[in-house]
Amino acid sequence: MAQQALARVHAEYSIEALANNISHVLSQAVMSAQVAERPARKKIALVNVFFPPQSIGGGTRVVSDNFDLLQKNYSEEFELCVFTSDAEHKTPHVPHVMTIYNHQGARVYRATVLWREQMDWNPYDEEMKALFEDFLIAEQPDLIHFHCVQRLGGGVLEAAREAKIPYIVTTHDAWWISDYQFLVDESNKVYPDGHPNPYEEYTPPSFTTLSESMERILYLKDLLNHADEVLTVSDSFAEIYHKNDVPHVKINKNGISASITWLPKDTRYTNNVVIGHVGGMAEHKGYFLLKKAITKLQPKNIEVLVVDSSQEEGYRMESHWGKVPVTFVGRYSQLRVAELYGQIDVLFAPSTWPESYGLVTREAAACQCWVVASNMGGIAEDVIDGKTGFVIEPTLEAITNSLTTINKNPEHFKENVITPSLRCVTEQVKELADIYRQRTQHHE
Repeated sequence: MAQQALARVHAEYSIEALANNISHVLSQAVMSAQVAERPARKKIALVNVFFPPQSIGGGTRVVSDNFDLLQKNYSEEFELCVFTSDAEHKTPHVPHVMTIYNHQGARVYRATVLWREQMDWNPYDEEMKALFEDFLIAEQPDLIHFHCVQRLGGGVLEAAREAKIPYIVTTHDAWWISDYQFLVDESNKVYPDGHPNPYEEYTPPSFTTLSESMERILYLKDLLNHADEVLTVSDSFAEIYHKNDVPHVKINKNGISASITWLPKDTRYTNNVVIGHVGGMAEHKGYFLLKKAITKLQPKNIEVLVVDSSQEEGYRMESHWGKVPVTFVGRYSQLRVAELYGQIDVLFAPSTWPESYGLVTREAAACQCWVVASNMGGIAEDVIDGKTGFVIEPTLEAITNSLTTINKNPEHFKENVITPSLRCVTEQVKELADIYRQRTQHHE
């Protein structure tokens, strides 16, 4: 037994084995030195009402794209963590329960919310603030980037300020400056500039009073004005925020996803021009105006494809508006949106509110679709009027005129059209990384 043990020792410490062992030790030492010399990563906390795999709404898609590129291209510089809400847990008796899961190597904290009437309007949730304080203690981020915080409430920004952690805010809509997230009230009255005069009376929602409404707006504006940076996603929306007494706004435009192959549309499955409506079957998205125009006009060379985001992926229903064929489909996952646009010749986005950006118009253009978009907000900023589509007033007359032009020239609008210089999310994230550097260095 002793001889066998000696033989094993001899084998393990042969000259070749010792050389390999020394080489390994030196290699580990070099790696340790390199790690020691490398500056510590800054921890960035991203906060948004939803987060993958619960990808709901355009703002969440933007946050998801930003996250993907930050993890892919800037992981040696920034460590990410995420705070979000649970869109599916609707039991009213057990709110504020937090779970943690891993997403692409980052910790995501997901909290159940207090289900109540007007939960997306309500500006404050004390228990959610306390939960966010626990999150800050656990993660100790160097910088917090808030996106959409409805359901979470302004208390999460209060917690950041009280903890003396710098924070920036991206405003994806008008939630911060109006009772009406999309600047359209219950009577479909549009407030294209928000409420720039705080002393001018306006009609608050039926569920609140004017004083409560003004108190909410002043509270949220104060949170913005204490931010280290307020970002917005288009030139036009920056103007609206300036008018509403949020002066320090920087533009960080959205871009189309870098992880998707944007293939040209192919609608040879029909001889008709396929009109698409993707942004949501809502009044402020111009859906009912489009339906009314098509129902009245009854164009012979047009059919319609509508995305019903309330339906699951894979849903499909055939119908008619008069004699015009209409196909309703369920929502598409982010990875499959190019398939959706590939079925459309002309995207209609006649929003009646000033869209902050309008991701759908850029994505459709990336698939070489024509685009008819509202002249309100930023949704038509990349449409070349008369060449890649039409920029119109969001009125029944203007929509009808556009449909008439398309119906008279079906071969022309079946063709693909190329919109030059579409911004990619890579450019947006590069700008974000610079902002993260500046803000974390400033607070060192």
